[in-house]
Amino acid sequence: MKTTYWLIPLLFLLTAGMPEDGRKANDAYNNGSYARAEELYKKAIDQNPENARLYFNLGNTLAQQKKYQEALGAFQQYRAKVKEPENKARAEYNMGNVYAEQEQWQKAMNYYKQSLMHNPADEQAKHNYELAHQKLKKKQQQKQKQQQNGQNNQEKQNKKQQQNKNNKQKQQQNKQDQNKQDQQQKNNRQQNQQQQSDQNKKPQSQKQQQQPRPNQISKADAEKILKALENKEKDLLKKFTKQKTKSQSKSSNGKDW
Repeated sequence: MKTTYWLIPLLFLLTAGMPEDGRKANDAYNNGSYARAEELYKKAIDQNPENARLYFNLGNTLAQQKKYQEALGAFQQYRAKVKEPENKARAEYNMGNVYAEQEQWQKAMNYYKQSLMHNPADEQAKHNYELAHQKLKKKQQQKQKQQQNGQNNQEKQNKKQQQNKNNKQKQQQNKQDQNKQDQQQKNNRQQNQQQQSDQNKKPQSQKQQQQPRPNQISKADAEKILKALENKEKDLLKKFTKQKTKSQSKSSNGKDW
């Protein structure tokens, strides 16, 4: 719920010598016809530009219509035309209210403080000063909290982005490894196929030379057999020589037939 700040009541013109438009403007303001009151106050100012109270009342009328910048200008003109501290305090106070309505708390506090310097006994100015201070403090805390939340959210977002980046890099690495493995398997198949193709292209004679015949013995076995035959032949020769020698011996010692 929005807090209501008090505007100081209108300073009505004295009846004696008051412009007709000024009286009508006061009546319109009291009836809530602020646009009509604004029009009449401006006409009255044109008739009597040195009347400070007309500017003050015009400022109130503009503030009621939320024409804040115009209202501030009217109060500043009123403040410049008055000399009494009490009247200056009224202008400062209402300018503080205008800034408070816009939730510009620091500026509102500054004008309330100026008002209190002119009129330290003003309880409404004290109240509004403290209220604006609380609002400013709360706003600063909310801003700080929002900044902290924003920082936390940014950190979470950065962390999530980094995680996504790491996952993407991991997926790319896995894909590269799989591609290398697939290429290696493909190369192996091509190499085996090439070897098989080369094997099929060899002449039949080479294939036969590479594959031993069923009845064909190796060179080593042939040498073994040949050596055995030589040894056997030597044994037979020795045996034959021995028998011949023995036969000759018998012939020389026996009877001559």
